[in-house]
Amino acid sequence: MHVLHIPREQVVGGRSVRRLPWPKRIDLALLSFLAMVIGLADRINIAVAAPILMKERSWDTVQMGWVLSGFYIGYALLMVPVGALADRYSPKWVLGFSVAWWSLFTALTPLPRSLIGMAIVRILVGLGQSGVIPCINSILVRWFPRHEYSRATVFGWSGGSAGAILAFPLASAVLNFWGWQAIFFTFACFGALWLPFWMIGVTDNPAASKGVSEAELAHIVDGRPELQKVARVPWRKILALPAVYAVTTLHFSFNWITYLLLSWLPTYLLAERHFSLSNMAVGSSLPFLSIVVGGNFFATMNDKYSQRHDRTRVRKLSLIPFIMAAVALLLIPLATHPVMIVVLLCLAAGLASGAYPVIASGSLDMTPRYAGTVVGFQNCVANFSGILVPVVTGYVVKVSGWTAAFWLAALVCTVGFLAYLCFGQARKLVD
Repeated sequence: MHVLHIPREQVVGGRSVRRLPWPKRIDLALLSFLAMVIGLADRINIAVAAPILMKERSWDTVQMGWVLSGFYIGYALLMVPVGALADRYSPKWVLGFSVAWWSLFTALTPLPRSLIGMAIVRILVGLGQSGVIPCINSILVRWFPRHEYSRATVFGWSGGSAGAILAFPLASAVLNFWGWQAIFFTFACFGALWLPFWMIGVTDNPAASKGVSEAELAHIVDGRPELQKVARVPWRKILALPAVYAVTTLHFSFNWITYLLLSWLPTYLLAERHFSLSNMAVGSSLPFLSIVVGGNFFATMNDKYSQRHDRTRVRKLSLIPFIMAAVALLLIPLATHPVMIVVLLCLAAGLASGAYPVIASGSLDMTPRYAGTVVGFQNCVANFSGILVPVVTGYVVKVSGWTAAFWLAALVCTVGFLAYLCFGQARKLVD
């Protein structure tokens, strides 16, 4: 079996004794998870500050929506070229630079006084974060065998939801004690703490790492697809695949739900449902705990049953909970008790996570050699929902109220489900 080419001088001859009780590849998954934790925390901290910002600067939901969307404009712009850089050169170095960039501009977020100025800084934060998903998939496809793809990618990606769990109460506490500006200064420190562990502890290929045993290296190489050095991306073949558009549409619809929660849930609970600040922090965090637990559960089931059954069929069956999430979304506006509101939010988020293994491992299944590039394209298109959700939801709420916003989310969820059901595939399609 061909493996990713490594110059002879980079291959480690002797391997050190590993002191940690888990294999080295788990370090990659853990650091990927933490990168997503930090990324999502820096992405959504402004949602906690939004109610105070709107009051302090006399911005309405539409104006605040443009500030919230600024991040996603930057986020979508560089995903494809960054993914191609990671696949061709080094996901380790590309991701390291990305984290340093977005942490810097997170710290600078409170400085602009104008609507346009703050939107520009948020665009720059988004530009930095455009590298995180492509780099994670580009490095995980090298470090994990095929039968662990769902668990590895979903665990790494689910750091985003864990970031929301931690960020909402932490940002709320910082807001309560030191004001909204301190949120951004505090959160910018997390990337600086993560960076040395990534740069010192990670290599682009397991064969170059001293922490990988011979048995683990054999387990990885024997279980993964052929991975040769990328010279040119066959875009014509990739863009001709209906399955690529199917997983992208599914990703878009999943993101619509998560970005609705990320961008507007604190405002919805505070302004519409009259939650206290502390109850808002808890209520905004719990749905993302449901995504972490549900996503990793569905990923484990996907990997387990994909070893004995057709991978595509398993992926499509795992989307049954996803379409059930649309029903839960429709019920949220009907709930009157605060506990029931939070329960339905958690139910909708947990059921929606049935799509997580499908979208996270899709590029590894279909185009393993170009995993970072293809997921960059996929995530770029899917994250137009991040641009649209804050603004569209702001307009919908202003014109028709919050019920219409949840109905729209349920409709988008249904479209994503049908797209993958009709055209989705989970097998290697491009060499």
